[in-house]
Amino acid sequence: MSTETRRVALVLAQHAAVAPPGIDQAAYSRACLADTYEVLSDLEQVQAGIVGNAPVRAELLWPGDLGLSWPGSIRRLTEELAGIADQLVVVPADVPDLPGLMVAKVFKALQRAEVCCAPQRGDAAGCAAIGVQVPWPEWVSCDLDLDRANVDQLTVLAPRRSLAAVGPDWHRMRTAAAVGRLDPRLEGWEMTRALLSGQAMVD
Repeated sequence: MSTETRRVALVLAQHAAVAPPGIDQAAYSRACLADTYEVLSDLEQVQAGIVGNAPVRAELLWPGDLGLSWPGSIRRLTEELAGIADQLVVVPADVPDLPGLMVAKVFKALQRAEVCCAPQRGDAAGCAAIGVQVPWPEWVSCDLDLDRANVDQLTVLAPRRSLAAVGPDWHRMRTAAAVGRLDPRLEGWEMTRALLSGQAMVD
């Protein structure tokens, strides 16, 4: 009898969004974090959570979700999740309009691959999501960083090409100008949308 795969999706709070002019930085970072976490918490058969930023984390977490301190690397994060997760997907806290379907595709890629990187859209290095099998694959000799991860590097390291998958790309709010990439036609990102429109945010 097969055992059900334990999937965990975490927002890494230290990858904070950069506010556009005229918007309070702390409020913007919190709104983007909240909306990003909400995407993960809506996924079925996935345990969501937030890593880092303890004061905000306590306000946002749903009962039963994970609240973890940042151990310094994604590799160490997988070590902390040993016995809890079989697959881990991490996303930065600056993707408030990230589609849940995109995260689901990263998890689907991990059915065959051991690592899946969803690149950041545009010219900047980095990823909008990184998925990895737990425990950490031995062939991945480098750590994975959402701001610097290079998909090509992983494909070179992989003993078989199929072990390193590439997911769909998405934009991040890493610069003030990136706010223009948010699509008002997309559902979700209510907290960020309300802040940008000047409305009061209600938890």
